[in-house]
Amino acid sequence: MEKMLSTDELVLKARETGVDFGKGDPYNRLRYYTKIGWLPHMTRQKDSDGNIRGHYPDWVLGQLVTIEKLKAEGAGNDEIAKQIETKNKYTNLLNLIKSKEVRTQLISYSTLILLLIISANEFGVINIGNQKSSLIEAYSSQGTNSDSIEILASGSTIVPKGRSTVFVNSKNLTADAKVIITFTQSFSPATAYWVTNVKAGEGFELRLDTPLYYDTSFNWFVSK
Repeated sequence: MEKMLSTDELVLKARETGVDFGKGDPYNRLRYYTKIGWLPHMTRQKDSDGNIRGHYPDWVLGQLVTIEKLKAEGAGNDEIAKQIETKNKYTNLLNLIKSKEVRTQLISYSTLILLLIISANEFGVINIGNQKSSLIEAYSSQGTNSDSIEILASGSTIVPKGRSTVFVNSKNLTADAKVIITFTQSFSPATAYWVTNVKAGEGFELRLDTPLYYDTSFNWFVSK
C-alpha cells in the first residue's frame, strides 16, 4: 500500500527540507498546485489519532521540493510542468515495478522463459552448446552440481478460488525428482507457496499460506 502523509506532515517535512512558503497559508499553495495539475488530488482519511484529515502520497514531498527549486531558479510554468510530467512518468514506472504483483509476475515469466530455453535445448530444438551448463548453473538455486536438467514432465494447473492446496497428478514423478513451480499471475493474498506430499508415480501437492481470492494458474515442471 502506498505510504501517505497528512497535509500537516507534508508541510512540516517540506519546511525541514528548505521549502519557504512565505507569509501565506501553505495549504493554499498546495491547493493551487493541485488545481493546475502539479500535485495529485488530496484524499481524506483517518490519521494516527483517528481524525479525518487530508493526505497526499509520500512522493509528493519530493515533487513539492522540485517545484519550489525550479521556481527559485526562475523556471516558468511551462518548464515546471514539463519537468513534473517527466518525473511523474518515472515515479509511476518505479511504483509499478515495486508492486508485489508485478514483481511476482516478472519472476514467474523470467523463470518460465529460462525453463523453456532449457527444455528446447534438451529436445534439440535449439543448441546453446557450451552455454548450456552455465545457464543451468545460473538458474539452479537448489544446490545441484549437475551440468544438465532433464525435464520428466510439465503442465499447467489452477488453484481454485478459496483454496490453498491442489494436488497435481504426474505419473513421471520419481522420488529424487525436483518440482519447479512458476505462477503466471498474482497469487494474492498468499505470500508464500511450497511443494509437499510428493508421491512417486502419482504426483505432488502445492500448498500456499493463504486461500486465494480467485482461480490462479501456474506452470509446473518435474526434472532430475
